[in-house]
Amino acid sequence: MKLLKSIFFITILCNIANTQSISIGYGPIFTHTNQKVKMVNSEEDFQNTDDQFLINYEHFIKNTKFSVLGSYSSFNGHTWIKFREGSVIAPDGFPVIGDGFSGVTLHRLDFGLSYNFIPENFIFYLKPSLLIGIQKSIPEDVEIYSELFKIDGPEYFELEPISAKKFNTTQIVPSLGLKTGITLWKHIDLGLTIQGVLGFKSFQNMYFKYTYKGVPQETAVFEAKGTGIYTAFSIGYRFIKHKVK
Repeated sequence: MKLLKSIFFITILCNIANTQSISIGYGPIFTHTNQKVKMVNSEEDFQNTDDQFLINYEHFIKNTKFSVLGSYSSFNGHTWIKFREGSVIAPDGFPVIGDGFSGVTLHRLDFGLSYNFIPENFIFYLKPSLLIGIQKSIPEDVEIYSELFKIDGPEYFELEPISAKKFNTTQIVPSLGLKTGITLWKHIDLGLTIQGVLGFKSFQNMYFKYTYKGVPQETAVFEAKGTGIYTAFSIGYRFIKHKVK
């Protein structure tokens, strides 16, 4: 009886291993800093704020073009204050485009479903996906004042040094993804992943107490939620042989 159970579980594990793919990736992320309290005559910011490390698991559903996805990613959380060109000048005479701060590390687990638009026997693939993630922010032991400098005109003048508050948060974040790439030698997977993520809860705020052209203003509040575009170039191994045309 024990022998039969062992054979059964070994068979199940072998079947799972023969329908899966594991990959690792690395690439830039582009995130949006939201203005909870808007800075006078300011501009919204969306830019490359860090790079992410990605581990991805894919389980192919037999006799279909669907697959189940699971992934883990890690990156620094960044908040950015953007100034209009010429509104702030550094002591060396060059314009300041903005000030930013990374005070938290983000960890995200995503789970979802993808569908391959390309026939299975082609070397290429194109897979849109729908995912839901659990995102955790962990504050780091770093001081903001060591990274920022004084804002001293000609339009914006700080009343106090820019400050930041880091939050220990856990939140659910939905996302849409797209992965494309090629499969070489029936097992090696080279891919590009693009994932659009929508965050709801701020994991880091920056506060700017200032005057604008000599007039005191309400303290501007900038918040980072993790909303953005996350990309990664990856290499992986398919345990199941990929049939190519």
